[in-house]
Amino acid sequence: MSAIEVKNLSRSYGDIDAVKDVSFAVPEKSFTVLLGPSGCGKSTILKMLSGLEKVSQGTINIGGSDVTEIEASKRGVSMVFQSYALFPHLNVKENIQFGLKVRKVPVEEREKKVAEAAKVVGLTELLDRKPANLSGGQRQRVALARSIVSDQSVCLMDEPLSNLDSKLRAEMRDEIRDLQKRLGLTVVYVTHDQVEAMSMADQIILLKLGEIVQVGAPEEIYNSPNSVFSAQFIGLPPMNILNLNEIDVSSLDSKVYSVVDSNKNIKDIGVRPEHIVFSKKGLPVEVKSIDYFGGETVFKLTHQEKDFFLREPRQPKIQLGDKLCVSWNLDDMYLFDKNDQRLKS
Repeated sequence: MSAIEVKNLSRSYGDIDAVKDVSFAVPEKSFTVLLGPSGCGKSTILKMLSGLEKVSQGTINIGGSDVTEIEASKRGVSMVFQSYALFPHLNVKENIQFGLKVRKVPVEEREKKVAEAAKVVGLTELLDRKPANLSGGQRQRVALARSIVSDQSVCLMDEPLSNLDSKLRAEMRDEIRDLQKRLGLTVVYVTHDQVEAMSMADQIILLKLGEIVQVGAPEEIYNSPNSVFSAQFIGLPPMNILNLNEIDVSSLDSKVYSVVDSNKNIKDIGVRPEHIVFSKKGLPVEVKSIDYFGGETVFKLTHQEKDFFLREPRQPKIQLGDKLCVSWNLDDMYLFDKNDQRLKS
């Protein structure tokens, strides 16, 4: 069993509350991502799960056992760090088997485990190299292999891809996800990168200022954000949030205007960039910038000094400075109250 259950977890440093009364569950053999901006408490939570950080309040249950006060080495978890944490004077093989040697695993068993792990992550031909002679991606594979040979069913990963370039990050995302599925690992993965979260996670736990904002599958949080924060943190470009006091409400589509005008609790309306379209009438805008990405074009538009985005799966014949109108369907609009919480439309 490798399911994780966290109840009322808190961590304070003097008067500063880094994590505030957090509760969540990680199903066995699932991939859960702790997502949020810098300083939201995600790495602190991971360190508490691993035993590297003390718990101020609450409990941590792993595999049916309360491990809140148990030392890190006895929690049955492995950890992959952002910095790889490799020994520069040891070669790949020696780095992978270091933990096994510390635990005095027999030589024959060590050799077998290292060979199997190296094959899984594609390092068989590199076992004699030192970390200095490896690329960033290869170093990360060494860290993954070291986690594999530990034979722990729970793996905690703290921003393991942040030091890699974008192309290599995309490749490693696929490799880590494939590895997790093949080995049946329960993974808790920390990142501030929503692309990583959306492409890898079974479950996203979105955090802000030490508290959980929303928990759900990537598509659930994307399609049903419960707050302005969720709506704008997930999605690239982010959801457009239009304050009713900053736009010409009378120019909106009649159905949209009817909903907005009839509900006095609405402060903002939200629309994803892909749901906004150029139209013959609607909200008047000026084209401020155009970013062409081959498969799509992203337009930055301005309305009464308010900027927002429109995304098209083509390259329409529109120029900088063009004055046009945009609109959207009622079903694609989100409503938020004065507390930035989502209202049911």
